[in-house]
Amino acid sequence: MKRHGWIPYVVALGLLWVVPAVLVWILHLTLPTVNANGQCTGIGFGCVPAPADAIVLYGMFAAPILLILGIVAIIVIGVVQHVRQRRAPGEVSPGGR
Repeated sequence: MKRHGWIPYVVALGLLWVVPAVLVWILHLTLPTVNANGQCTGIGFGCVPAPADAIVLYGMFAAPILLILGIVAIIVIGVVQHVRQRRAPGEVSPGGR
């Protein structure tokens, strides 16, 4: 049986941590820093954040969720690799298949 090692971890954490962080960074640099309709920027009193600032705010809301999902993904990958490694190549899995 071929053992994949660290590749699944890199893929999972890349998708859950690196891609969102790079996306927030790129969007923050490319989105406008003022509101198009002339509305005031900020939070509260009828003002809304500029698109560049809003994406950072959304990223801050997503960060704890993505952190937890990344940790769960690491645990799941580790358990699956452990179970596959312990199973003998000729052993019949539960259910007879």
